[in-house]
Amino acid sequence: MTESDQKKYEAAASDETTTKYHGFGIRHVQMICMSFAMVAMLLARSCMGVAILAMTNTQHQHNPNIEVYEWDKKTQGLILSSFFWGYMCMQIPGGLLAKKFGGKPIILVALVSNVFLTGLFPTFASVGGWWLVCVSRVAMGLSQACLFPASHTLLGQWLPISERTSYTGIVYSASQIGTIIAMPLSGFLAETALGWKMIFYVTSAIMFLTAGLWYWFSASSPAQHSMMTEEERNYIELGLNSDTGAKENRPIPWRAILTTPPFWAILSSHIGAYFTFTLFFVDLPTYLEKGMHISLRSSASLSALPFVGMWVGNFGSAMVGQKLINSGLLSLTACRKIFNSLALFGAALGIIALAFLGADHKNIAITILVSVFFLFGFTGVGFMVNHLDLSPQFAGVMLSLTNFAGSLGSITTPVVTSIILRNDPSDMSRWRIVFFLVAAIGVTTNLIYVIFGSSERQPWDSADYNDRKRADPEEMKPLGKSKEKEMEANSQ
Repeated sequence: MTESDQKKYEAAASDETTTKYHGFGIRHVQMICMSFAMVAMLLARSCMGVAILAMTNTQHQHNPNIEVYEWDKKTQGLILSSFFWGYMCMQIPGGLLAKKFGGKPIILVALVSNVFLTGLFPTFASVGGWWLVCVSRVAMGLSQACLFPASHTLLGQWLPISERTSYTGIVYSASQIGTIIAMPLSGFLAETALGWKMIFYVTSAIMFLTAGLWYWFSASSPAQHSMMTEEERNYIELGLNSDTGAKENRPIPWRAILTTPPFWAILSSHIGAYFTFTLFFVDLPTYLEKGMHISLRSSASLSALPFVGMWVGNFGSAMVGQKLINSGLLSLTACRKIFNSLALFGAALGIIALAFLGADHKNIAITILVSVFFLFGFTGVGFMVNHLDLSPQFAGVMLSLTNFAGSLGSITTPVVTSIILRNDPSDMSRWRIVFFLVAAIGVTTNLIYVIFGSSERQPWDSADYNDRKRADPEEMKPLGKSKEKEMEANSQ
């Protein structure tokens, strides 16, 4: 941070209006816009799980308005996983683009792209069959890969530390709202006169409206928002406790990031979480309809219930976690590890219990699924926000790296599931194998996170990192809590 910046922050800190600026402001408008973008993107992403059941439902073969496709379970697995092929490939480029150009234009391009991809999906299926459907889903994955890295980049610019955990949880909980809406809405639209095609036409219209909202009311940083006040901007920049804005285009410290153990701890947890989430995100409608013998419409509605639980868990844990941190009852690192462990260890126990239930225990299975997702929502206070703790400046870049690794699980899970099920999703003994495998991955990856994870801001996040490193290498070590308290006491 330059001397002039330091003086600016000190002057802002002495301004009474800055320290009092806790009310509704433009940062809240930004969070609302980000939440709507999350809802729309996840709606487009998750409707395929229900749509593919309707597209292959032979009961509609005699309806001239509805095309039915004879795709076996392996082909369906390829279609469902194809989104994640593109999603994985574009993760790191998406994070770099968001860092270079800002989060607003990157997410806007993604929204507009999805307007066309969803609106033209029925045409793709009719003209090219399953292979063109896969291509369109890959393209959708490519466009949506930027969503979370760009969102992390935006959150690193917009949220003071005292609001980081709560509002990050709120924004990311909107992704569950998208899934909650998608499943029952898709089930309802699949029963209309146009059948499954209506799912994609309605989704395209929602994406269009969201793109307009995003264009007019969002910005890449507080300084770039036309309605931002000086008081709120000072409040945000002071609360960031970093030199945000200084040397915005400085090189990314790749070597420092990749040699930071807490980064690898986050990456490990991200992989385990993705295996668990993708299993139910993609295959839950199939499990409920074929394994538990629940009808398509009921399956679509019940598929949304676990995501309601996840939203409650995400939103509630974000509020509780922020209060525990601000009150000093838990350190930031302890909070991250406790909530992450409740999420992945708890989910693993629930999945193991689910493995021993059959079609005659429908109500118990649904209850366990909702409980698993409720606990899984705690990851929003765990590894998901941990990138911002380590480095607000490069959080989006780091998330693109961990999301890339997690996407390997997203690609692998549907394919492995289809291989294990052997085109017989009604065989509960084979579902049991799938559940045990995913539970083991979740437990193992969280153990790595607990052992190596941390929430200390890393020295390479500072703009003058290279200068200080050359001057005194000892300064580059993260400060321990005792050292931080000693420095605070000396400053007083």
